[in-house]
Amino acid sequence: MNIDKYISNVVAEVVAELYGEVTPAQIQIQKTRKEFEGDFTLVTFPLLKLSRKSPEATANEIGEYIVANTPQISSFNVIKGFLNLVLAPAFWADCFKGI
Repeated sequence: MNIDKYISNVVAEVVAELYGEVTPAQIQIQKTRKEFEGDFTLVTFPLLKLSRKSPEATANEIGEYIVANTPQISSFNVIKGFLNLVLAPAFWADCFKGI
């Protein structure tokens, strides 16, 4: 399983649900920097035209929706418009089983 692609698909579905259609170029996923909690980070700045909200508000709204509707993601935190996602231990266990 390609984890980056999985996260991108989840985010694309959530953004489409909350704000409307999104292009793949607008979904920017990267590994979270070591000094912050999280596994992967969504850069929300390309999504601001769709959300018409501040970077922090957009990140919080997307994070709350993802955590409420995606059991594979256990928590999130927002730092200046960057949405850091924490993958659930069960998700990692399933990945290792697949290997």
